[in-house]
Amino acid sequence: MTPALGPTLISTITTARLDVCVADWCDHLHQRIHSQTRLSAAQAQAWNFPALEGTRVTWLENLIGDPWLRIIEDPHATTITPFQQPGWLSLEICVTDVDSLREELGESPFEIIGEPADLDISPDIRAMQVVGSAGEVLYLTQIKAPVPGFDLPVARCPVDKLFIPILLATSREAAAAIYQQFPDTKSSQFDTKITVVNRAHNLPIDQRHPVAVIHLAGSNLIEIDEISSLKIPSPDNAASSSTMTSGISMISFAIKDLDVLPANSPVYTIDEGPYAHFRASLIRGQAGELIELIEKKLA
Repeated sequence: MTPALGPTLISTITTARLDVCVADWCDHLHQRIHSQTRLSAAQAQAWNFPALEGTRVTWLENLIGDPWLRIIEDPHATTITPFQQPGWLSLEICVTDVDSLREELGESPFEIIGEPADLDISPDIRAMQVVGSAGEVLYLTQIKAPVPGFDLPVARCPVDKLFIPILLATSREAAAAIYQQFPDTKSSQFDTKITVVNRAHNLPIDQRHPVAVIHLAGSNLIEIDEISSLKIPSPDNAASSSTMTSGISMISFAIKDLDVLPANSPVYTIDEGPYAHFRASLIRGQAGELIELIEKKLA
């Protein structure tokens, strides 16, 4: 059965410097502007960030015209240090040639925190890691060959789009449970070395961590990396914050039917961008992450 959840549709980055962030992605990561809008009052209220009404929003698309990245301007966005708190950690983006991209990024504003290397789980996955101006962590990943046990996409252009949002959590089981509530959405679990996490936490470079992978429709996954020592923010504090988090603030997923959500789940209509007029709902995960569910039946 096809999972009810997936694929990923939108990656949302929040920044106090919208023009800088957009220019960096367009000039160095092969994206281009799809449209420029403003966040509607209805959507700001539905997200519980009413102060963002009217803020500028830029949508980016890859070179084959597939819009997937939403950059929101919030002058008061809460600044975070990557790898140090639960929530959305990174966007894993499919690329055609990670070593060539490394050369292109050498003189760019993106900070390289991990040189291209084959991954611990498979030599057929090669990736590098960078951090952008908003604090967004990116895993730029080349799939060299099919990987048994994983349904992974092949890049269609130099820098394609998100295929694995990576979540940092204190418990992989608890974090995975929110996604496994959707019909036919399953997970697998294993331990693996995560070099950039070990460096950020001053851990032994070969230390392995508990990881859960949520298998989504559309050859997409969610990766959940467990660091049990992290402190989860109070749900009340997270829900009452008037500003978004700088960097990766939200991930939007397709869902076959919003009616599978509890009856009290707020449903709204997206007012702008490539998913205008689609029904959606916003929920929070165990790690405090914002999850937007967009009702979209796959072809």
